[in-house]
Amino acid sequence: MVQKIYILVSSGILLMLMALSPNTASAQDFSECQKIVKDLLPVFNRSFEENNPALLREESYQRGIRSLQAAYSLYHKRAFQPSDSVQRMNNEAVILALSGNYQKALHIMEELDLSTQDAYLHYNRGLFAMLSGRYEAARNDFADAPGGVQATLNTMVTYAKQKKYGQAIDFAGQNSAKGTGGKWNYNVGMVYKFNGQLTEAVDEMSAAVRQKDEMAYRLQRGDILMRTGNEKRAVKDFEKVSRTHPKAQIRYANALLSLNQFGAAKAVFEKYLESNERTFRGDAYLGMGHSFYGLMQISEAQRYYKLASTLKRETPALQSGIGNTHLSKHEYQTAFTLFDRVIKKDSTYLPAYLGRAVANYGQKKYDLALKDFKKAEKALNEDNKFFADLFVTKAFSEYYLKQTTGAQSDFQKAIKLDGARYEALAGMSSIMIDQKRFSEAGQYLSKALQYEQGYDLMWSNYGNLLLHFDMFKKGYQVFKKAVSLNPSNVNAQNGWGIVLLENDQLDRSMSLFDSLVREKPELPFLHNNHGIVQAYIGNRHDQRHQVNEANARYDGSYDDFKKAMDAAPSRKFYNVNQGNVYRYLEKYDEAKLSYQSYQDKSALNNTAVMYAGQERIKDAKYYLGIAIQIDSLHRVFQYNMTVLVKGKQKEMMRLVASSDENSPFSDIGIKYSRDGFVTIYLYDYEYDVLSFPGRHYMPLPVAEYKEDYFIPEYDFKLIAYPKKKSDAPKNKKVRYHSQKVKLPGSRARSGTKCPVLF
Repeated sequence: MVQKIYILVSSGILLMLMALSPNTASAQDFSECQKIVKDLLPVFNRSFEENNPALLREESYQRGIRSLQAAYSLYHKRAFQPSDSVQRMNNEAVILALSGNYQKALHIMEELDLSTQDAYLHYNRGLFAMLSGRYEAARNDFADAPGGVQATLNTMVTYAKQKKYGQAIDFAGQNSAKGTGGKWNYNVGMVYKFNGQLTEAVDEMSAAVRQKDEMAYRLQRGDILMRTGNEKRAVKDFEKVSRTHPKAQIRYANALLSLNQFGAAKAVFEKYLESNERTFRGDAYLGMGHSFYGLMQISEAQRYYKLASTLKRETPALQSGIGNTHLSKHEYQTAFTLFDRVIKKDSTYLPAYLGRAVANYGQKKYDLALKDFKKAEKALNEDNKFFADLFVTKAFSEYYLKQTTGAQSDFQKAIKLDGARYEALAGMSSIMIDQKRFSEAGQYLSKALQYEQGYDLMWSNYGNLLLHFDMFKKGYQVFKKAVSLNPSNVNAQNGWGIVLLENDQLDRSMSLFDSLVREKPELPFLHNNHGIVQAYIGNRHDQRHQVNEANARYDGSYDDFKKAMDAAPSRKFYNVNQGNVYRYLEKYDEAKLSYQSYQDKSALNNTAVMYAGQERIKDAKYYLGIAIQIDSLHRVFQYNMTVLVKGKQKEMMRLVASSDENSPFSDIGIKYSRDGFVTIYLYDYEYDVLSFPGRHYMPLPVAEYKEDYFIPEYDFKLIAYPKKKSDAPKNKKVRYHSQKVKLPGSRARSGTKCPVLF
């Protein structure tokens, strides 16, 4: 009973104290509101610092908003007076802004006349205006606000948000905002970035990182470094924050892709996919596709690209990645459609032009390929070895269009990037052949054959180069290889017939050329070489004193050379071979005219041999001397001059030359010589135009994150209601009522009995 009486009395006292001290209660309520705002502002600002509005939708933040609304409602109920309307509207605007309703917050403040109000109310209104995109109005309010680094910082941000980068840079040069935790330098760096001053941007970002190692600062510096080609430095920035921020983890993996560290990138993407984080799942699938493509696992790459397409819209990087896999499979039309679609949506996406160029090349549309290469020339990286195939493709497009200078330059770039790129080496050999730089052509092709030994056209071309230098023994193995790879290669068979002849297998050579002439009668070089074989066989018959057989072969040889000249009259060197037949038939005038029709060193040698046979030694020495002046190292010329000078020793010289297996010149020319001199025949052969299916291993479309944003400082403040002056308390009479207390044993009586005074 006593305890109940105590509780009642205590409660009554508390109520009485609250009634007597209303300002104390409201002050406590306002402090609670301020505390909640202080807890909410870091999260609110972090949503802008990390460009992550989702933070404001998290349950903890929303619970804080509800607590603030409740606390402020209680404070307002207890402390509001009609004269407090300005403060009330400011506070309600702050709560609305923290709740994400920026426009309404600004609208409330715009209804107020703040000309005579606290300057901080101007600052709050400026913050609401900045949130609502009213940057000029925000600047005006910041100018009227109390001086401070936050107002300076936010003023610069308003210039930047309006894309007035020049004014922002000028403002930054005239002001400073120390103590903003790096935000000032970050925003200045962003202004430099948008202004194209990337070096200055990196410097400012570095200054921001030194002040406070925030994710946003490192990510932005990494993005700029990626853009300037400093991928290794970017990787360090991304890796630093990848452990705590999924966004950075994805960037880190993509940066590894740009360094061609495909296995490492794949591991990072896999780690992300194993987590419960799902925001960047589509990006991770796309990255996995790129990783597998880089590892040349095309089917797996296509599988992950397909997964990515279920979560991501048709981004250029995704579509280009899929297009690259089709190029790898030489599905040019499908690839072309994908790249063309990307270009139509985004004409600035350069990797798509590279892909479409390769697709056009694969469809033999070389002029269109070069147009696309031209549009994407800024994307062609001469320092990245993964661009080697693109330079090869571009070079062959130029080569096929007779743009030799450009082709040579691009082949050289490919070789510089990848010394084992046999397509480029072979392409260079073709250019050297066209330029008649046969020694250099042989060097390039010999090196190309070290890396690729399964392409018959390369072997036959190399064999033809050996024929040019009379290297018949080495050519024997080369043409044998070419024919084994592709028996239907006519140029290889033609070379094989020549080296069989030079290997003294006249009958096998004759049989082969008989077959070739029947199958390809339209090819003049086959008739020419067929005629040479017949001439040698005629010489063999002549040595055996088989005159009729020899003449029949000479006649056949003459017909062959005539057919060759009729089919290709521009090939004047056929006249040299025909002149040899005229000489064998002792038609010296016709022989002389034939030799004169093609006045090269070989014709001069043969003219000298003809005069030597006629015992016109002086004339023979004259013509042979001119031939030696043209080519002093030509061993046939030297040999013939030696025989001519020594005269009677020609039989001995014939035996010596025939017995020397390592003779530096044609043994067959000595063995079947009718007079001890070497008569030169000019073989004919054609070089194949090389083409390659293309590896089409494209450089990966590096993910570029255009997450460019500025970071203001939102430091809203609630304004307390002013304390009100209360009137002096009136003295009130307290009326006391007597209470009857019934004591045990007493009878109930009313009133008070006074004592009797005597």
